[in-house]
Amino acid sequence: MKSKLTSIVGMAVFGAVLTAPALATDWTERTNISGFYSSRYSVTDEEAYFHGDRDSGINNEGSFQGTKLGLTVTSQVNDDLSVAMLLMSADGHDEYSTHVDWAFASFRLSDEFTLRTGKLKFPVGLVNEYVDVGVTYPWITAPLLLYSEEVTGAQATREAYTGASLLWEGEAGDWSLGGDLFFGQVDLEGMSVKGTLGVTARANWDDTVELQVSTYEGEMNTDPAGALGMMNEKAHSATLLGVKVDWNDIVAYAETAKVEMDVTMMGVNPGDSDSWYVTLGYRMGKFLPHITRQDWERDNGDNHQISTLGLAYSLSDSLVIKVEQSRIDTNNFATQPGLYESSPSSGSVNMTSVAVDVIF
Repeated sequence: MKSKLTSIVGMAVFGAVLTAPALATDWTERTNISGFYSSRYSVTDEEAYFHGDRDSGINNEGSFQGTKLGLTVTSQVNDDLSVAMLLMSADGHDEYSTHVDWAFASFRLSDEFTLRTGKLKFPVGLVNEYVDVGVTYPWITAPLLLYSEEVTGAQATREAYTGASLLWEGEAGDWSLGGDLFFGQVDLEGMSVKGTLGVTARANWDDTVELQVSTYEGEMNTDPAGALGMMNEKAHSATLLGVKVDWNDIVAYAETAKVEMDVTMMGVNPGDSDSWYVTLGYRMGKFLPHITRQDWERDNGDNHQISTLGLAYSLSDSLVIKVEQSRIDTNNFATQPGLYESSPSSGSVNMTSVAVDVIF
């Protein structure tokens, strides 16, 4: 009875919100549909799977990890209320699955403040809020040693959270300023991070220099008797700092993240880690060659260093072809495989990747 009543009330509220503007304006004039597509292929010279398992990881047999299609639907209900949703089909760990990446409502409180509620993109990391749209950045995949969703990775960024966000926008001279105070729950495989409270501050100078700093903390919740039981009711926090420069033909990114988990094993905190990356590129017409160096290290000895030489070729504003050659290094690979499913045969692995990114 409660479930039926909830559904009826929800439908009534939703209908009441949409009916009034629908009478005045056709929904097609208020609704916009756009999308993106990425096709990616990577292969290494190593049998052990990198950044995933047998179903999704990358090894010497090749992988289409990261191939995805997304559709974004936005609708302006009235002058102060809008709704948005991203439906995405992606090459997941077990199968090619379709899910709602985010879906939320935005309420404009004033010219400076907006309240958003629902399932929201995690606002941490320079590119995390559009990390699935490959056209928006030079790499085939955003630097994995900071943006990876793998449990064995940095765990600095997340796909999305369910909760609320208070946005602020302002100006100071040539600077555009912004802030995002967010609160909610992050759902992960076999775990959730509840009571996540964080803030992100941004500053953009003339679309040339962008600065961002974020910090957040939440409580990990998992099965106390399970494999991750040691993390139950323990704090998880992170602080990130990033800068992006797009000046004349020079493109540069730099980010660093420090992650802390209140978990101790054998005198070390296995979840604590430091990661950073630096990217430098130079546009030459439709070509953008770039080089990236990434570094990640955990207190338990897990670590990776990735060096990448890449080239992005823009056939148009909506179609980009990319190729990359990377070297993945790790110390202590025999005992701490890092983002490998199992220990690789050596501490250095080569990876070749190609991609096609489209927006429409």
